[in-house]
Formats: sequence, C-alpha cells, structure tokens
Amino acid sequence: MEELEVIDRAEQWAGFLKKKCNAQLNKISREFPSTRSLEIGYDVLEKYGKTGTILADDLLEHPGKTLNDIKDAIRAAHLISGKDIEGNDISDEIINKTNIRFIHLPRKTLVRDIRSEHINKFISVDGIIRRATEVRPRLVVGAFRCANGHITKKAQEYGSYSEPDMCGNAECTQKKLELIQSLSTFIDSQKLRVQETPEGLRGGEQPQTIDIDCVDDICGTVTPGDRVIINGILRSVQRVQNGQKSTVFDLYIECNSIEISVKEFEEVNITEEDEAAIIEMAKDPGIYGKIARSIAPTIYGNEDVKEAIALQLFGGIAKEMPDGSSLRGDIHMLLVGDPGIAKSQILRYVIKLAPRGVYTSGKSASSAGLTAAAVKDDLGDGRWTLEAGALVLADKGMAAVDL
Repeated sequence: MEELEVIDRAEQWAGFLKKKCNAQLNKISREFPSTRSLEIGYDVLEKYGKTGTILADDLLEHPGKTLNDIKDAIRAAHLISGKDIEGNDISDEIINKTNIRFIHLPRKTLVRDIRSEHINKFISVDGIIRRATEVRPRLVVGAFRCANGHITKKAQEYGSYSEPDMCGNAECTQKKLELIQSLSTFIDSQKLRVQETPEGLRGGEQPQTIDIDCVDDICGTVTPGDRVIINGILRSVQRVQNGQKSTVFDLYIECNSIEISVKEFEEVNITEEDEAAIIEMAKDPGIYGKIARSIAPTIYGNEDVKEAIALQLFGGIAKEMPDGSSLRGDIHMLLVGDPGIAKSQILRYVIKLAPRGVYTSGKSASSAGLTAAAVKDDLGDGRWTLEAGALVLADKGMAAVDL
C-alpha cells in the first residue's frame, strides 16, 4: 500500500515569506494599524521554484484556503509580532487584521468572458471605474443582547443583515434581541462598478460592467475615471425579485487588491510588416492627402474637414513654458453645418479609428454629465454615487459629442 504524501502548505508559505516578504512583515509589526496589508507579487511567487508554482496554482483554484494558509504560516512562524502600550502581546490580533493582497497577475480575464466556472476562483480584470460609492462602515460581526443581558454574536454575510433566532445562552429562552453597536465589529466598505476599456471592444459592442466589493484599507483609493486592474475572488449572490428567490445569480468580485494603471495611451501592437509599410508610406509626398481621404471614404468631399480630423487624431507636441505652465498639443474641433451633411457619421467613424474613443449625444447629457454625474441606483443601496462621464472615460483619447 502506497503512503500518502502529507504536504504542509503553511510550512511552504512560511519559507517563501521569510525569504521574499520579510521586510514587509517587519514593517507591519512596526507600523500597525497604519500599515496592515502584505502585498505579494504573483510574478515573484511563480519564480520561487517548483514550490512557488504549486502555491501560485493553489491561489487561483482555492483562494480562500490559500489566504487562510498564509495567515497560519505567519502565526506559526511568528513572522508578525507586536505589543500594546501596556506591554501585552497582541501579535494574534495584528495577524487577524492583516490583509494578504496579491498583485501583478499575468493573465487578465475580460469582463464579458467571466462564466460560472470562474465562481470562487481568483481572477484579474482590467477596466475603468465607472461608479464609486462613499466609504461606509459595514457590520461584520454583530453583538446582540437579550432582555436578560446575555450577549450573542453572529457573523454577517455580504449584502444581508441577519439576527440570531434566539439567545445563545443555553439557559435563556429570549428570542427578541437588540443589536449593540459598541460591542459589534465594523469594517470600512465601498462598492465600485468597473467597465471594460473601450479600446478592447470590437465595432458595435457595448462595454459590459461588473461590481466590485472593497473592504478595509483599499477603500477610497480610486475615483471614477481611473483605469485599474482588479484582483480578487469571483463571488455569486442569489437574485431576489419581488420577494421571490430566483435561480439566476448575480456576480461580483470580492476585491483582494487594486492596481491603478498609468493613464497613457495603450501601445498598439505593430508587426514588422506594419512597420515596413509605415516607413514606406512616410516617404510619399502626398501622404497627408491619402490619410485625409482614408477617413470615412464613403462620404465624398469634405476634404478640409477630414484633414482637420487627421491632424486631431495625430495630435501635436505638449510644451512646457519657462514660467512652469504647459501648452497641450491636442486640439478641439467644432463641426457646424446643416442637417444631413454626415456630421454624425464622421464622428462615429473617428471613434472607431481612435484606440480609445467614446461617443455620446449632447442631447441626453448635461454639461455636468459629460464629466461626472451623481446618480442614485442599486449599486449604493439607494445612496448617491459618482458616475464618470464621457470626457473622463475618454481621457488621453478621443471624445465625440454629437449635439
């Protein structure tokens, strides 16, 4: 009979943390609670030999167990320690409140490609923050008191408030309990709505969104319009319609970490053949006319308009003045004309050409709505939330406003 190999994941994590994260762990011990998050690079973990590859795969498939294993490793190896003002050991309390966050995952999952097989798996998505609620405290463990003074504690699940059926004391039969906030445990929480980046969409597709649940020290770190990478665990919650539970479940991401992308143009992949063709075309003295005529070729005429659009697409050079002020190289355009002369068609064509473009109708958006708008919806449980407008979403790109 073959002997089963017993693998101690906590011991393996302890070995990795001692070698790669010792400085961060010491910083948490010194600066808790201002510093209470341990960031682990997924790329660093993958390069940690065969053990690192196994641990990285475990994170993707069983993220909940992996995060608990890391806490056990820190606790068993005494990697975090601390004392309060009176000299009492509070190491266990610090470890319990320390957040384990993973960053730099190599594989990104598109929002539109998320399926039921990803539920309870660790995934990474990138996009634009479309809406963000205010940071508010959320009840994590409720302390309930009965008429006889007994305290019963009950953990709360995401999105629903639940009370104990009766007092937890075996000799007490009280069923009416009252929430005692001073003895309950709260944590900062925030909801985000992330929208797909427009440059990754094919023609005619509408960007899809997914909700993000943030807690503790990553709350309030991003604002609508920021380009982010969200790493976390995909969760599902049952949909309730008119008090009836549905067989359809809604998806959200239990956020583990947020990486803010640099707001620059994404580089377009250019092959060697494309580069050779660009260099060859650059030698053509009539290249300006060819570029202008290639914009909306089915719309005849309007050479001056098309040439202006071509100049706008390429942009200019930003200048820094001696007094510290800056002049942007980009220009604005205003197309004015009678109805039916293809102004809207030209705008739609330009948005398809630009790697990052947003088209909006001025008739359905106020001046405030083009930048940001305060909306009331289910994301903030009926509270006001900020929504990024067209100009924010098209930052560093092309925004077309059709009046």
